[in-house]
Amino acid sequence: MAITNRNLTWDDISLTSKLLGAGHFGEVRKGTVIVDGERIPSAIKILKHGADDASTQDFQQEVDIMRHVGYHPNIINLLGVCIYQGQQYMALEMAANGDLLNVLRNSRVQKGREQAYPGNRSDSGALTVSTLSPVQLLRIACDVATGMAHLSSKEVIHRDLAARNVLLTDSLIAKVADFGLSRGDGIYEQTSKRAIPFRSTAIEALTLRIYTTQSDVWSFGILLWEIVTLGGTPYSGMKSRLLLRRLREGYRLPKPRNCEADLYQVMLLCWRTCPEDRPTFTDLVKQLDSMIDDKHSYVDIDKDDDFEYEVVDSDDSDNDGINDAFMV
Repeated sequence: MAITNRNLTWDDISLTSKLLGAGHFGEVRKGTVIVDGERIPSAIKILKHGADDASTQDFQQEVDIMRHVGYHPNIINLLGVCIYQGQQYMALEMAANGDLLNVLRNSRVQKGREQAYPGNRSDSGALTVSTLSPVQLLRIACDVATGMAHLSSKEVIHRDLAARNVLLTDSLIAKVADFGLSRGDGIYEQTSKRAIPFRSTAIEALTLRIYTTQSDVWSFGILLWEIVTLGGTPYSGMKSRLLLRRLREGYRLPKPRNCEADLYQVMLLCWRTCPEDRPTFTDLVKQLDSMIDDKHSYVDIDKDDDFEYEVVDSDDSDNDGINDAFMV
């Protein structure tokens, strides 16, 4: 099926009552659209009636940037747009398995010790194991890096790359979502007082409100940590002001016990203080591809030790998907 980015008519769109999400200026509902004569599942983003000028501009900017970046298999692609009775609709690709964060957390299951995956032992001696294999986890990470390399080549900065903003298809292909907040010379300076998801944001963006592709690389390192810990919460229990001070002092997330040193080194490279010292997304794709090809288990699912998965906070997001955000 060709991805068209076309203007749709109202007859091309069919909406359901299922709400997939809501944001500052609209909502997303499950639906279908007709593309090249075929009706396919879609996520339909709707700009609310009475949206202010800023919200309308944000909606149009998202459309423009998604058209600018074009098609790529590892991003959520624009299927088309429609204006009907003064309301604007944006049809996006549907990813059947939902967001990566929930997939990771839902992959945690309890097994008897004889089926050991390192994890939390319950009183009965069971272990927390994953239904995802090490190769699947690395492939998801590589897919995200590949999608981000494409966005970087188009000078698009994500600014909120995290597991909750990556969607998975039914075949577990990862697609970067919710991008397109800035574009231009590869740099973005935040001047408005918007909430920042501090757990995944680069140190220079927290302190100077300056974002670049290298800032997204820092966030990718956090996402890689989320993948290895099956949806753990970075810096769990640490408040934003304390975290910022600790990061300035050189603190970084510790290596999960089930993570091989070489894979953790990739994370540390992403978290270098100087943005220019971090790898590019193209570099990261090559590194992760090499890890997949050499058949070594960089995420150890066979070692029977006392590894404990990182804490999962039950209330670490709001309706806009902002993870423990704070204002700067």
